[in-house]
Amino acid sequence: MPVSGVGQGSGRRDSRFSPLHAATTGPGAGREGPGPPGGAANAARIEGTTEAFNCLACHSRNKRGGVERPRNALFATTIKEMGDEGRIPPLLDGVGDKLNDNWIKHVLDNGANDRPYMLTRMPKFGTANVGHLVKDFATADRTRKPVPLAITDRIHRVRSAGRFLSGDKALACIKCHFFGGHKATGIQSLGLLTMTRRLRKDWFVRYMLDPQAYRPGTRMPAGWPRGQTLLPDVLDGEAKHQIASVWEYLLDGGKAGLPRGLIRNPIELEPRDEPIIYRNFITGVSPRGIAVGYPEKANLAFDADQLALRLIWHNAFIDAAKHWNGRGQGFQPPLGDHLVTLPGGVPFASLETLETNWPTDAARKQGYRFRGYRIDKKRRPVFRYRFGNIQVEDDPQPVKTDKDPKLVRSLKLERAGAVGKPLWYRAAASPTIVKQKDGTFLVGKILNISIQQDGGNPPTLRKRGNQWELLVPVRWKDNTATIVHTYTW
Repeated sequence: MPVSGVGQGSGRRDSRFSPLHAATTGPGAGREGPGPPGGAANAARIEGTTEAFNCLACHSRNKRGGVERPRNALFATTIKEMGDEGRIPPLLDGVGDKLNDNWIKHVLDNGANDRPYMLTRMPKFGTANVGHLVKDFATADRTRKPVPLAITDRIHRVRSAGRFLSGDKALACIKCHFFGGHKATGIQSLGLLTMTRRLRKDWFVRYMLDPQAYRPGTRMPAGWPRGQTLLPDVLDGEAKHQIASVWEYLLDGGKAGLPRGLIRNPIELEPRDEPIIYRNFITGVSPRGIAVGYPEKANLAFDADQLALRLIWHNAFIDAAKHWNGRGQGFQPPLGDHLVTLPGGVPFASLETLETNWPTDAARKQGYRFRGYRIDKKRRPVFRYRFGNIQVEDDPQPVKTDKDPKLVRSLKLERAGAVGKPLWYRAAASPTIVKQKDGTFLVGKILNISIQQDGGNPPTLRKRGNQWELLVPVRWKDNTATIVHTYTW
């Protein structure tokens, strides 16, 4: 990932990059401008303001200014292995192309401390003094058309690809860049989670394609040399799509799953011949969560408090190191990919009409009681609970496919007597639910749900507040009812 500020490049190495010049020191400290400015008036204001506020005492722009030789030794770093990139403030060449408007404003108002290893600190200048630079930098430096990108894969798969690329089994970004509160495994360069807050996506894609074209001598390796990928099986081997997937992954911020290899000494639980049932604190589930990992690489977390299936994901199951070391405190997120959150709240409700809101009281207050789970012949858990005079068995089963496995979930109900009001099952709740031509339902642009039920009325879509709900009427036959639905994601 980028380590220091650079400007707009043409994708070729030429005289616009100068390792040294008379007034500066350090590789890449000076560089010619990015060609004709986007606005002459803007460029003139930039030149006048950077001189008036002495910005050029630390920064260089268009081969002007930069650290003077007598003061060079005063610019220090806590990570000497980073060389001048770790101690010399970044260039202002093309900074309006590189940084987004909000971040430029933030830095001008508050200074910059996103490079903790750089001991020189930028002062706060304030909007009243230099606020015009936000527009001036943008107008002067953004002279390129955006890189066209058209990724057709669903966003959760794109982000999973970005997570993989960032980890130790691919491009190993985590060897040099820390991730949130987690240190990198090598030097501690700019945090990965700062990238989407600071940078413009278009610049990020161009930079990643050829870091040396933007900053000769940078330690940043070329992950896509000459625009070619080293991982042809990821996102059809398209370099720009792979870079965009890293961006989309980092957009998740603190919610993004940790890149593989970042946690030292993990205790990964890997289901092989039979499922693993893990009863502990799972992120996204109440403290009564029950996670199940299957050899088929489809996993889930059931909430015994809400009596609901809350999480499903693919591939790796869970890292138990947090719970099996020390005092074992805290919630642990799933380890794998394609994590989907299913609706909380009780799964069944009797509604007067379809205009009646779904009940929001706690499950126990509504009469729900968890009755544990039984183990089938393949040692897969079948969750059991009751409410009123109705017993329910929730039986999720992983099924292998040509791609990722799916989950076929069967809900079997048995009643001890008549039920008054019509009973409904809420299969999904999301800001978007769209019925597809094949009769399935696309939930949140991520999850496909197909529902099978013997006869009766079809599922109903309704909008309540800012979200859609997919409701399935319970059809009784001899005091039993079955709803089977398949999750594909």
